[in-house]
Amino acid sequence: MDSNLKIAIVEDNDDLRALLIQDLSIAGYFVKGAESAEQLDELFASNIFDILIVDINLPGENGLSISARYRRLNSQLNIVMLTARTSIEDKVTGYDSGADLYLTKPVSNAELLAAIASIGRRVAARRVIPEIVLNLRSMTLTANKAVDLNKQEVLVIKALCESPSSNLPYYKLLEICGEPIDDVSKATLEVRIARLRKKFIEAGVSEKSFRALRGDGYQLLLDVHIVL
Repeated sequence: MDSNLKIAIVEDNDDLRALLIQDLSIAGYFVKGAESAEQLDELFASNIFDILIVDINLPGENGLSISARYRRLNSQLNIVMLTARTSIEDKVTGYDSGADLYLTKPVSNAELLAAIASIGRRVAARRVIPEIVLNLRSMTLTANKAVDLNKQEVLVIKALCESPSSNLPYYKLLEICGEPIDDVSKATLEVRIARLRKKFIEAGVSEKSFRALRGDGYQLLLDVHIVL
């Protein structure tokens, strides 16, 4: 079992949500629950989760829409649909909406824990990457080797690391770099992120490092340890 695994649950049935949180917490996982898409977004704004367990029938935005939205934002997120819908058509729709696993209610505690453990093994395998260190004094990024950074690159990485959700809108990144908020600076930021991706690779990181958020900003996808 990966005790570092972080799980978010969106389920509007209070009793079931509480039971899921209880069972997964007892198994040693970090678990947070929400009853709606709005509450779920609040959880993701302050946490980075490995697994999202989602019900389909929810008030407001339904589970299919939530899954599709979160899949667009984070291809590494593992999505488990836990629903009473049992038809083949429903399952196909669920997978088309981004689910990695489709479980039907009622699901046994043993089956759910086995599914989570299986996903946890895949998550742990992806985490086998060298520690990534951003040294503010030497202005270097180090994993398997040290790579020099310029001042703006350091500021971008540091700002994204310090953001609760590891993402920031492009205008905020431009402000942090002391640059005007206009189309020219936005294009410059795109080039800077492209160069940073190459520098992460040069440092020895094979994982994807940044994600563009549909023209609105960027998300850092890796854990970076900052030292002064």
